[in-house]
Amino acid sequence: MIDPRSVHIDAALSNISVMFKNAAFVAEQILPVLQVQKESDKFYKYDKQDAFKLPDTIRADGTEANEASLAISTDDYAVNEHALKDIVTDRVRDNADVAIQPDIDITEWLTGLILLRLEKDMATLVTSITNITNNITLSGTNQWSDYDNSTPLSDIKTGKASVRKNTGREANTITLGGDVAETLSLHPEIKDLRKRVDASLLTDAGLPPKILGLKVIEAKSVEDQAYAGKTASLGYVFGKNALISFTDPNAGLRSLTLGRVIRAKARMTRKWRDEGRRGTMIEVSDMFVCKLIAEECGYLIAASIA
Repeated sequence: MIDPRSVHIDAALSNISVMFKNAAFVAEQILPVLQVQKESDKFYKYDKQDAFKLPDTIRADGTEANEASLAISTDDYAVNEHALKDIVTDRVRDNADVAIQPDIDITEWLTGLILLRLEKDMATLVTSITNITNNITLSGTNQWSDYDNSTPLSDIKTGKASVRKNTGREANTITLGGDVAETLSLHPEIKDLRKRVDASLLTDAGLPPKILGLKVIEAKSVEDQAYAGKTASLGYVFGKNALISFTDPNAGLRSLTLGRVIRAKARMTRKWRDEGRRGTMIEVSDMFVCKLIAEECGYLIAASIA
């Protein structure tokens, strides 16, 4: 049994966990974080039904102005706590060149695994044709891996038009799975665009930083997709999908945006002594849930490559 008096939040390691960055993780770029205090409550959602109805704006002399209400509704959320722990034994610490380094290594490793869970939750949410109802599934010669027949720029324009028509906003982001980004970078249409871009500005996959005005985000995180006990088989979490979206990076409580990562409290790291195992236990925990705010802000191109 752990003595509660021995458990404490380690401020230094908590800061390392919060500041941990991995370019492969893009969930919080696609779904900006909404920090909340309660683990479950209500949040505002975009209400398309009333968003574009033009109210009567004429006011007769001596009368009050007509009242306009913001087109929003509410939905419920409930965050889940995600936590992992590992031990730094005394022997490991004694053999380390710097005593604190094993703590840092474990903290960053555990944080990376929890952020991979966040990435998986985000990808599952926004690459589902059930959730993103404005979508197309490519097949055969229409897939972007067919360099002779496919028309990715036309497909992307269709996605932009869908977001514009359904929200009145211009899409500003295109998120590509790792394989999709690599494949698209070699497509003749994209190679032609690339000629007009400074090579130093190209993405890791060799894409222009913007395509048709859309910021390019490459979702490059991978997971082992094999069953437990089987040989590892790594695959991109975002799959062979492309998502065109309007994402407001500075979204407020009532802002129109595709979705949010709703997070309760800050990610934290706890430490305690485990005398029986002769080591220090380190635990990282985060409380979050991914929620759509306005699915009309997204257009999914599923199976974009073969």
